[in-house]
Amino acid sequence: MDPRYRRLFGHPMFREFWAGTLMVRLGGQIVVLALTWLVLQSTGSGARIGLVLALFAAGDIAASPLAGVLLDRWPRRLLLTVSNALQGAIVLAIAVLFLSRALPFLLLLALVLAAGALSPLAYLGRSVILPNLVEAGDWEPANAALQLNLNLVALLGPALGGILVATLGVAASFAIAAACFGLYVVVLARLPASGFQSARATLAAPASWRSDLSSGFHYLVRTPVLALLALVSLLFSLTYGPLEPALPLLVSAVYHDGSAVLGLLWSSFAAGAVLGTLAWVYWRPRVPLRVLVSGIIVLWGVFSGTVGLVPDPVAAGAALALGGFTYAPYNIVWTTWRQRLVPDHLRGKVFGLLNSISGVGLPLGQAAGGLLVAAVGPAGTVVVGGVACIALGVVVYGQRAAWDFEEAKWLGGSAPSPDA
Repeated sequence: MDPRYRRLFGHPMFREFWAGTLMVRLGGQIVVLALTWLVLQSTGSGARIGLVLALFAAGDIAASPLAGVLLDRWPRRLLLTVSNALQGAIVLAIAVLFLSRALPFLLLLALVLAAGALSPLAYLGRSVILPNLVEAGDWEPANAALQLNLNLVALLGPALGGILVATLGVAASFAIAAACFGLYVVVLARLPASGFQSARATLAAPASWRSDLSSGFHYLVRTPVLALLALVSLLFSLTYGPLEPALPLLVSAVYHDGSAVLGLLWSSFAAGAVLGTLAWVYWRPRVPLRVLVSGIIVLWGVFSGTVGLVPDPVAAGAALALGGFTYAPYNIVWTTWRQRLVPDHLRGKVFGLLNSISGVGLPLGQAAGGLLVAAVGPAGTVVVGGVACIALGVVVYGQRAAWDFEEAKWLGGSAPSPDA
């Protein structure tokens, strides 16, 4: 293994942070499974399941800019601890109310919206504090380790959640998920205080919340490559989005199979993503950022679009596995470069803005996919999404001037910022 990864996992605090992140992500995956089953049991409505999941995402996107400002203004340890503790409390409250038969649908929606609004503090906070937990040269390995963590949850989480719901029931599954959030709070309490510190205290206080938000926006527009990466991430999510509504219909209408095959297809994608992350750990291609980003996008478009052309689920699973393999490094690259490009005292507000910008792409792509399915069928929708993705990658590669910055100066995370 690369010496940087040995050094990371040889450090007890990083090991605890990695394990705690794994637990809280598993808890979140269990919540999704249990919540979906709860709504299905209670209402029998697919539309209401979609509404619940969409409301969580809406709360997340809407709260991200404010969460980012808070992460730069208030003590980060307190914010991360409180946000994760409150999410655990909401999950536990859902379990208790469900058992007590005192959970009307409107109350469930309110609780889900609150949990969604709290989530940016938790996951943006992880990205904000990571550069203070490890040395600048270890940021990319640390992000790769956390991406592997996420991919393992995507691979194993749905099966674990399904088993828990089937054997212990919805309420017990929620209680286990709440315990995962509680364990993560314990991990946060054990991390060194220096990991949560911001340079904010050394700067003059902003005149208002509005000026605090605007300072993040101004930094974003004055850093062209950061703005470009945000736009590319938005469009990448947009072109990926049609696959999600189209794949279930592809399995049903074209392959004439059921939910088990659909689960296996997504597991194939997750398995490919795990292998792609591991490959990145052992072999990171040393190519310019423009080539790397455009190459990932084009390859994902090729493999995902192939899913709409093959005749059976076995071939589709192989294409999705290859797609996951090529897709996985994108999140590592995107996370590491935004950490490099944004100074500590602005990370919260800029990351919050970036999350709101790029986060819009997936729901828009999913909505577009629903319309495309009606127009060209599920297979055609998958192909259109793949072709759009390839086109995006080609355009990204062709924008040489937009990528004109000295990458080497930023690799250590210490280059002067545009507002310095």
